[in-house]
Amino acid sequence: MPLSMRDIEYFLAVAKTGLLSVAADQQGVTQSALTKAVRRVESEFGLPLFERSARGMALTSAGQRMVEQAFRLQAEYADTVLLANEMRARQSGLLRVGVTDTTAGNRIAAALGALLAQRPGLRVRLRVDRSDTLAALLHEGALDLALVPAYEGQPLDAERTKIDNDPMLPVVRSAHPLVQQAQPGLADVAAYGWITGAANSAVCMALTKVLARHGLAPPRVVMEVSFASDFNLAVLAATDLVTLVPRSFMQHVESRQFRVLPIAALCVPRAVVLLSRPGSNWSPLMQALRDGLLARAHGATT
Repeated sequence: MPLSMRDIEYFLAVAKTGLLSVAADQQGVTQSALTKAVRRVESEFGLPLFERSARGMALTSAGQRMVEQAFRLQAEYADTVLLANEMRARQSGLLRVGVTDTTAGNRIAAALGALLAQRPGLRVRLRVDRSDTLAALLHEGALDLALVPAYEGQPLDAERTKIDNDPMLPVVRSAHPLVQQAQPGLADVAAYGWITGAANSAVCMALTKVLARHGLAPPRVVMEVSFASDFNLAVLAATDLVTLVPRSFMQHVESRQFRVLPIAALCVPRAVVLLSRPGSNWSPLMQALRDGLLARAHGATT
């Protein structure tokens, strides 16, 4: 019996978990079904892809190479199905989109709203996660597009379409002691705690590099957050903490409550990019979302 995409899916499930029982639960099938699928894949390639033991199933070197190819096959198949759906009904279909936050200022909300209004049959599946996770999901074929922030030198293994520039700005409450200083500097800011991402987040690493270039210690993170939000600003308004906020987000903030510190070094360059899987076929839905984002970005700057 020739291989099916279901065989590939089952093979990848076993490769990911290393245990037939766990993979069977995740896929909602019996262990026997998974065993047969793995055997068909191994028979097709004429090589053992797993080493079986009492502890589970570990990939052989051939199996590891097969996993890479299987992910590509799965992603290409997802592209093909998506394109076929688009050709059958250009006004309907499924668009799988990743974002890093769901705040009101997220520019993808307006673009998706317009697209949904134009295409009543369209369904959208939204995934909120970190940029690197969304890039990995694109490679697996689990997402079509992802709108993410991209910092200078940040590795994101995906094709990028630049939508706009959206630098991070240093923000404090209006009554913050730093606001009272005529020309606050980086050394003055170092005395205060921060609201920012985890140490391994792109924003925190970018901030740490800025401070390191000026001989200063990493930021003292008092409150760790995933993205800028009204909640963060509510805490900021009641403390002497400092945070970095996207320029686009500040457009929706009550300016009398907060101030952007006039410290050029803390204005961290950042772009907003639309990620896609390298070599993927852009469906009409994907193109429409991209064009809507670009049109809004251009309209905001003219």
